[in-house]
Amino acid sequence: MTTMDNHYEIMGRILAHLIKVGLRRVEFTEDDAYKILSNGIETDEDLPVIFADILRWMLEEGLIRSGKIHLMMDSSYIFQDVQLTSRGIAAVQAKPTDPSLGESVEETVAGNDELDASTYTKIGSFVGGLMGGFTQALSG
Repeated sequence: MTTMDNHYEIMGRILAHLIKVGLRRVEFTEDDAYKILSNGIETDEDLPVIFADILRWMLEEGLIRSGKIHLMMDSSYIFQDVQLTSRGIAAVQAKPTDPSLGESVEETVAGNDELDASTYTKIGSFVGGLMGGFTQALSG
């Protein structure tokens, strides 16, 4: 598995978590990195940092919003009031090119309590690709 595949999987798992809570605001800490990612991702000391980096990328791409981000002196963090944006909702409701993801990412996640790692990777890759398409559409 490449580094990008690993990061797509993490993004897929974050999106799945947010889809399941709907538009309720949630908080993410480094402990959540282990809770959300505990099934299938090798845990290492960099996991909370990678989790935070992916959350920041998702924020900057407009997939999610966060009320405040607290960075502590001990390298811990809290992303408060995180929720999908309208752009994030559009991405998880878009029709995937991969038929294994069903009619939408939202439908795939809502219909399954346990997805395998490859499905999370496909979700992250699909949504990440959509963000690139949005950027191209805006600049082109």
